[in-house]
Amino acid sequence: MQNPSFDAYQQVFGLACIANRAGGYQGTGNDLQLQLQYDLSFYLNGVPPVEVMGQTAPSVADPSVTATLGSWKLVWGPALIEETDQHGKTTGVADNALYVAQCDAVAYPGGPTLPTYVVAVAATNPASLYDWETEDFSVAQVVNWTDYDPATFSPSAYNGTDPYISNGTATGVKLVLGLVSPPKAVSPNTTLETFIASLNPGEQSAIVFCGHSLAGALSPTLALYLKQNNKLDAFATSLVYPTAGPTPGESAFAALFNSTFPALPAGWVAQTGDYQNWNTMHWNTLDVVPHAWAESDLQEIAQIYGQSTRFLTKKTLDTLQRLVLKRAATSGVTYTRIQNQALPGTLQHTDLSSHTVNTPPKTMKDYITQLFLQHVSLYSGIPAQPGSPAVQGLILPQPLPQPVYPKDKTLLPRVKKVTSLELIIRIMEQILAWIASYATSVDGTLQEEQ
Repeated sequence: MQNPSFDAYQQVFGLACIANRAGGYQGTGNDLQLQLQYDLSFYLNGVPPVEVMGQTAPSVADPSVTATLGSWKLVWGPALIEETDQHGKTTGVADNALYVAQCDAVAYPGGPTLPTYVVAVAATNPASLYDWETEDFSVAQVVNWTDYDPATFSPSAYNGTDPYISNGTATGVKLVLGLVSPPKAVSPNTTLETFIASLNPGEQSAIVFCGHSLAGALSPTLALYLKQNNKLDAFATSLVYPTAGPTPGESAFAALFNSTFPALPAGWVAQTGDYQNWNTMHWNTLDVVPHAWAESDLQEIAQIYGQSTRFLTKKTLDTLQRLVLKRAATSGVTYTRIQNQALPGTLQHTDLSSHTVNTPPKTMKDYITQLFLQHVSLYSGIPAQPGSPAVQGLILPQPLPQPVYPKDKTLLPRVKKVTSLELIIRIMEQILAWIASYATSVDGTLQEEQ
């Protein structure tokens, strides 16, 4: 079989991108899980059939995918959770999602060729208030890593010496470890931890944890938890490839991760590409999300795309910056990135439909659209649009192909696809609602300037 055009870093990132498809839909938890499983059948081998969509046999990945991504098989999941809000109502979206894929031979640049398992954790769901409030923004309280137990943890005051993670990161890892592969998925009725314990991968094998956005914080933390609890001992090589993540913890935690997962495995040769680093958080310099939660980085977010000349937009962004700085400072810790590599971002002047994006932002919609492009699209590239050339991605040259199905077999009957515009509007609503709920100094209701 011909080698895929993507290198190992790009393959792993591509698998993380596929996990993020869970965030593009609305529906019940069961339907969303089946929709994700249906989508995975385009990209991966061995995905169990989704009978309601007319599938009758395990999947064979589409040739357009294997040419770039390589030949990967689904070996666990997919699993996801639909949370309930403070009123006990289900959210109607996938709040966390996860799957595991396996490839018999991955050629690691500067290293060996190894059979590899990839644990792909889904990113923040922009439509999930639970993700925003309970995981992404829950940084005012911290959890002592030294005695962290996902099942029983509780926040505690920072003692100034031990490694600590944010309460949101601790909650996210708990939820991921609690996911159970559904009865009609792969390795049914098992958790990730149980599945990994059941493997006999061989002396020369690798396991890689990856994730984007929220999962850029969860994947290194999850890997460190499993590594320190001897759950990864069967693997010769354990790696992490997080992208666009906020800081999971403070300086002692970052130092612990860095010493446990060195940026270059012993005997491997360093690569020259900015994105070609293991155990390193890769982030776009114009992406707001990885500017959280270190103080010096948070001080840049209001003007990261230039200072708005519109009063209400400027006031809203200044208020957002002030609030996130206060929330991070309340923790008592100095949030610190794990070892990381900046990727040079470029401002975009049109959105995915070739509509103008003003820079500096005139409105909050301009700001959020730019944020969306920098946080999502720029990592994997933007296809050419009428009047706009293709934009090379920071990690992938262009996005993975979209699934191709019969016209009447795209979505499960009770699942709705969410467009990028709807996601942008939802992000804007979430941010404005969050500001309004915490900023008593904001006058009246925050409405979009025309």
